[in-house]
Amino acid sequence: MASIALGIGLLLFSPNWLIEKLYMISFREEYGFILGIVFVISFVIFTVSISITFYSYLSKKRANKWFLESASQRLNDLSDYQKTIIFALYQQDNHTGELPIHDGAIHMLEYNMMIQKATTQYAVADLNNAVFPYFLQPWVINELQKNDNLLDSFQKSYVTFESKNAHSYQKNRDNFTW
Repeated sequence: MASIALGIGLLLFSPNWLIEKLYMISFREEYGFILGIVFVISFVIFTVSISITFYSYLSKKRANKWFLESASQRLNDLSDYQKTIIFALYQQDNHTGELPIHDGAIHMLEYNMMIQKATTQYAVADLNNAVFPYFLQPWVINELQKNDNLLDSFQKSYVTFESKNAHSYQKNRDNFTW
């Protein structure tokens, strides 16, 4: 639309001496009304498209800023079990581990973009207790690294969860491969 508006605008608004050199005087005089309508429509469409693109860009920037500003609070609001999952992934060198795919807490963490599946296909031995590799999102790692209080909170939740569920965790350890 910008190129159409520019081309027609040059044809409409150029001085007569330039249009004469291009042999376009009779064309401009004969089709000037149509050229004017096409210019106005294409210019308006171009302007609206640029405005929408700019607004979308600013909206994404604002949403991303809000997302990162509220990161600590969202991480603090997690349950002890969810904090345990995140801390267990955080402890891994590559921040990746196998987690049960049928667990609601895992789905909640994935929905909140705190963890993500590391692959789209994975071989599982037991379909009833399927595990899938998940990795920790980089923004979660950054928040834990820069906020010592948050990291301590996650570590305490991890220790508390481990001590409360040591017996059942040991019994079901095959289902959870951190």
